[in-house]
Amino acid sequence: MISEREAVIEELSKMPGVSEKTAEGMYLLGIRSLEDLKGRKGEDMYEQLRNRSDFFAEPCMLNQLKIAVKMASMND
Repeated sequence: MISEREAVIEELSKMPGVSEKTAEGMYLLGIRSLEDLKGRKGEDMYEQLRNRSDFFAEPCMLNQLKIAVKMASMND
């Protein structure tokens, strides 16, 4: 059976341009859906991930996080 974590990461990584690793990072930040991204900033999320000791935030993730936030704002 698939866990809640795996299901959320799978769903978030369906967004165009968002990798599974970036979706995992979003999960670690408490994001569970597009709705959770509304009002967030990609730059802030990237810095939060960079400051975590349990996650390596690759530079390309910044653009992916910006894309995810943009997708969420278009979903209004």
